[in-house]
Amino acid sequence: MKVRFFESVVRLALLALLAVPMSCTNEVEKKSDGIAPENKYDDEYFRTSADTSVTGGCENITFSSATLTGKINNMGGIQRLPAGSTFGILLSSSTNDPQYGADGVVCLRSQRRSLVYPCGATGLNMGAVYYYRSYFRDGRTRHVYLGRVFAFCTERCDVVTLAPSKIGFCSATVRGKSGVKLNQTSFKGSYGVLFTERQTDKPNASVDTFIKGRVAAGDSVVFDVDLDNLKPGAKYLYQAYLKIDTAYYYGSVMSLTTHQLAFSDSDIPVDLGLSVRWASRNVGAKSAELAGTYFAYGDPTGEMNTPDYTQYPNSDIAATDNDMATANLGVGWQLPTFDQFKELADGCDWLWTTYKGAQGYAVMNRDGSSCIFLPACGYSVPGKDGSGREIVGYDMSQPQGFYWSGSNSVSARSAYSLAFSVGKVNVYNLGDKSYGFCVRPVAE
Repeated sequence: MKVRFFESVVRLALLALLAVPMSCTNEVEKKSDGIAPENKYDDEYFRTSADTSVTGGCENITFSSATLTGKINNMGGIQRLPAGSTFGILLSSSTNDPQYGADGVVCLRSQRRSLVYPCGATGLNMGAVYYYRSYFRDGRTRHVYLGRVFAFCTERCDVVTLAPSKIGFCSATVRGKSGVKLNQTSFKGSYGVLFTERQTDKPNASVDTFIKGRVAAGDSVVFDVDLDNLKPGAKYLYQAYLKIDTAYYYGSVMSLTTHQLAFSDSDIPVDLGLSVRWASRNVGAKSAELAGTYFAYGDPTGEMNTPDYTQYPNSDIAATDNDMATANLGVGWQLPTFDQFKELADGCDWLWTTYKGAQGYAVMNRDGSSCIFLPACGYSVPGKDGSGREIVGYDMSQPQGFYWSGSNSVSARSAYSLAFSVGKVNVYNLGDKSYGFCVRPVAE
């Protein structure tokens, strides 16, 4: 008897010693997803348990949804369930012991009439741990049978707001970064920035603008967002976002300030990043806001008044003796061609503005490094008495601008010119050769 008693004491002591490290190990083994080992899904339990309500696995986990499974045992088939019985899944992110009817617990009632049933959970939070268990509520006794509690974690997709990749006068490109590949077929969300020009601490989703992005070239997680129609010298706020189902997730708030306009009156041509450099002022003008000399097509003197079209060149005149820019400024300067005007129109941002009292267009390259001002100075026509010229389209509420190109048209009466007014820029304008237009020269 004494020996047996001693052996029993030894066994109890060994079991006590073994129990301590097992408890510590379980605590250490908790994964970074926040799910303790005891809440991991147990497939053997689902297959072999004789409980009335058995909790099954979790499949199709996304950023905001999952499919949860349950099972009913010992009911002799779905048709034998008591009338008024319900069954499904209890789900909660606030408690690890979800109970039927408790606060913070969502009851997902199965719509499928089978003893093994799935329940779809939607509208979940990204990167969150959820606890779930099966339930069966007997329609006759009102008793609720519960299965074991398991847990799962929705996918996480962090979003980071990055610094701008480009800032101009009226445009910018900003960036964001996602925690998942945006160009994979499994990603069904959207992404971009929430953007505001309001002077505030952060954008507001209810009043500010969501602008969709595009995956950056050669990347899969970084996205670019192009911002247009900005104001020069203005501050803007933005923050990257991801939209998963109906939920929005945001990065930190960042700011950008567009470049301030600064026009030059220098003799040095301005590099706008195009095939030619552009003069900072018109021929005959001392500063950028002035009209300078009004020239008829192919008249370097600026004095021809005749409406006789045989007196004007019927050919291209850029870099020839009839080029008004070359004749007045010297070799190296010339009239822009039609193609060069088109390049200016297509390759730059145009902003109607007022500079030193003159209305016209600020023409800006898109990296924010340089700009020129084209004043809307109208045009001149031969005087009715043939003794001078009359300026038209200059001193008016919506002035117009006309600038000669060096490219002739198929008509002996006209040549191509740039024409503009508020909100309209036309490089295809056919100007009457007898009219006096401004000249903005270019240099190689």
